[in-house]
Amino acid sequence: MSENQYLPETLPSEESIKETLSSEIHLNQLNEKANSLGITLSEWKETEKKLVSEMDINHYWVSEKKQIRSSIQDTDAIDRLREMIRIRIVWSRIFKKSNISIKQKPYDQSRTSLLSKIEIKTSPQFGQPHSKWVVIEWSDYLCGFCKETFPHTKKLLSKYKNQIYYIHKDFPLDGDTNQSIAPLVVSRCLWDRDPVHFTDHMQNLYAHAKTMIKSEDPMPNQSGVWSECDSQRETKKYLDLVKKDWEEAKKLGVTSIPTFWVNGKWIVGALNQDTWERLLKDTSP
Repeated sequence: MSENQYLPETLPSEESIKETLSSEIHLNQLNEKANSLGITLSEWKETEKKLVSEMDINHYWVSEKKQIRSSIQDTDAIDRLREMIRIRIVWSRIFKKSNISIKQKPYDQSRTSLLSKIEIKTSPQFGQPHSKWVVIEWSDYLCGFCKETFPHTKKLLSKYKNQIYYIHKDFPLDGDTNQSIAPLVVSRCLWDRDPVHFTDHMQNLYAHAKTMIKSEDPMPNQSGVWSECDSQRETKKYLDLVKKDWEEAKKLGVTSIPTFWVNGKWIVGALNQDTWERLLKDTSP
């Protein structure tokens, strides 16, 4: 079977595809391969879509259609799922042609099981453990995809304030030096001293994180609790909390960010308002 007709034994999940695409190394490989074909990555994806036949989609249909919760007569749901299968086939073929192995999602965990495996007491969090949704986020203020997702997450936490139990976990992109984790360390202090305004502090951290790691000196023109915490970058208590989160995440199988766990479902990659709403609908008890 040629690469143009390649069908994996099992389709990769959306989460696995997103996690694979979240790697800068993989993106560079994909863009280089596309350039060698004389097209962009987006153009390559569209070309591959046209090569996926209805017979290819039918190859996975019996097992995949179980995902449709509504009646099989819901043609919109059927169309969405068939298109989703098409896209997953496309990425499978593109990855194969680029010699990229698809990253697998972290291990599945039930709500009770996962919450028992992570440190919650010291973690930034909002809501109650028995809320309708439990959302755990692993991220870093230096992460572009995390920064892109945060405004939508903040809106979601406001909209579903009494229905979501949200926990933020640290996962530094580069944890080799204290300077590289400074924004996460400062965030720990901000949570410790001003939890009520923590989402506002998170927004500020995303805005200034890159500036913070360029200098060991506290940022100028900051006042109040922010100024206090910016001077705590070398405080062992906060450094240890960040590093413990990082080690904990790796044991759970988290390898890239942003990674979210929502009521048992793992999601890797940037989310917008629409995908957040759809995710909550899909994971509603």
